[in-house]
Amino acid sequence: MNSKTFIFPGLFILMWGTQTLAQNLLILQRGNNQKTRIKYEVGESITYLQRETGYYITDNILEITPDYIALTENVLSLSQLDAVDIRHKDERNQTLKNLTLLPAAGAALLLTAESINSLYANGKLSYNSTSLGIAGALAVSSLAMSQVRYKKFRHRGRNKILVITHGDWESTL
Repeated sequence: MNSKTFIFPGLFILMWGTQTLAQNLLILQRGNNQKTRIKYEVGESITYLQRETGYYITDNILEITPDYIALTENVLSLSQLDAVDIRHKDERNQTLKNLTLLPAAGAALLLTAESINSLYANGKLSYNSTSLGIAGALAVSSLAMSQVRYKKFRHRGRNKILVITHGDWESTL
């Protein structure tokens, strides 16, 4: 094999790796809890509410600096951000979605078992009122839990919007 075959891919991977390390991060954090941080990188889409406007805008991040965020259609300072829509970005929403399915699956399983038992015992389809009540309560709790989501991150109080630069990354390593 040719030595160029190994050198050029190696150089490409090395340059690509240093480029990804050089990116700054936009971090949304509540209080001092680092586990619930929401991170945005260059190239990601962000939906935000600007202080001067009354509606949300979705835009792609081109550059993140400690002073401003350059987007494809706008340039914002961190103080101009009023809220960020985090419905699709927050990982905790996926956990809540999975927890929502548990009561619904329990209700379906209970009704299925009740149907099979009534067909086997009586030869016809019938439901016990207690089983219907429990299945209904499970279905209602599933619907109620489906409305619980982390929807927006407001830049107020303990909520902080931070920019971590490449230099900050190196100092923490």
